[in-house]
Amino acid sequence: MGKLTRDRSLLGDQFEIADDFLGFTDAQLWTILDADTAATVAIDADGVGGVLLLTTGATDNNECNVHSTNELFDIVADKEINIECRLQYAEAATDDANVAFGLINAPAANDLIDDGAGMRANYSGAVIFKVDGGTVWKCESSIATTQVTSTSKTTAGGATAQTLRIRILPRSSTEADVLFYVDGAQLEDTNNDAGQPFIRHTLTYTSITEMSLFVAAKAGGATSEVISVDYIAAQATR
Repeated sequence: MGKLTRDRSLLGDQFEIADDFLGFTDAQLWTILDADTAATVAIDADGVGGVLLLTTGATDNNECNVHSTNELFDIVADKEINIECRLQYAEAATDDANVAFGLINAPAANDLIDDGAGMRANYSGAVIFKVDGGTVWKCESSIATTQVTSTSKTTAGGATAQTLRIRILPRSSTEADVLFYVDGAQLEDTNNDAGQPFIRHTLTYTSITEMSLFVAAKAGGATSEVISVDYIAAQATR
């Protein structure tokens, strides 16, 4: 799957976000969280085609994120959601980086828990993420404290950018399938080869709350981590 593109036949039936980060003003479409010392979120002045840099301070558990200012997404029957982000990072210290992309309600500090403990324990959303001490992408879907977490076979990060994508496909008035992709390939589950090799979560969404798009970074040691975000895109049925 390539970058999300507009389907003209659905123009009246969907809304879209497509940001290449040619410029950035905090608290408009996107809001920055960078309260920790030396953490920054800013346009890369030398980023060809537009690049947003998320830079943590060189302190363990120092973090930053960028998220849609408003909670623009909700799961409703017969209304598909597709979100996508192209990003790149190379580990500054072996395997210490914490990185997340997806949908989350009330984005805030410590959405990525300190010390590589994964995503926060109570939220509505769906996320592809990587934790301190890990080397592969993980996937999670969550309704409050009911969470499903899967570990993929796909290496996270490196010298080449990766395209992360999440599809949420409601299949009834109560349940939706959540599918996770990297570079166009559906992520495979390390623990379920025999039955269902691909990661597919079934989400009972009747109590879900509205969600924001977000990308987050957190240092896992005393070295700054830098995440380069090429673009974020989303399509959702109105």
